[in-house]
Amino acid sequence: MSKFKIDKIFKKAKETLTENEKVKGLISEVKDKVEEINSDSDERTTFIYQLQVIIRMVRAHINGSYRAFSATTILTLVFALVYFITPIDLIPDFIPALGLTDDISLVYFIFKSLADDIAKFRVWEEANA
Repeated sequence: MSKFKIDKIFKKAKETLTENEKVKGLISEVKDKVEEINSDSDERTTFIYQLQVIIRMVRAHINGSYRAFSATTILTLVFALVYFITPIDLIPDFIPALGLTDDISLVYFIFKSLADDIAKFRVWEEANA
């Protein structure tokens, strides 16, 4: 993926974060796309789980119930969601068996990179369930 494409997605993520309604629209688009994914493998099941956690994290941030994320963390989470719904990927999503590979790889990388933030959020989430 070109630097131009990544910069464009980061710009879109920053722009999305300026209004809660934009973030809610993004979350809705991601949820719709997640419903289209066939979770026929452990890899896809894990990917869907990770996306659902990211959605909950972003939602908790924008509704003000969880504000422990740094600006970089929340931007990275929104970047992952924007990348996921962006129709032009490194590997187009319509290619059977390979289409989600870049999406899965990116979300996996972000999940590993933000492991501490995610763990703290999950503890908070369980305590407030």
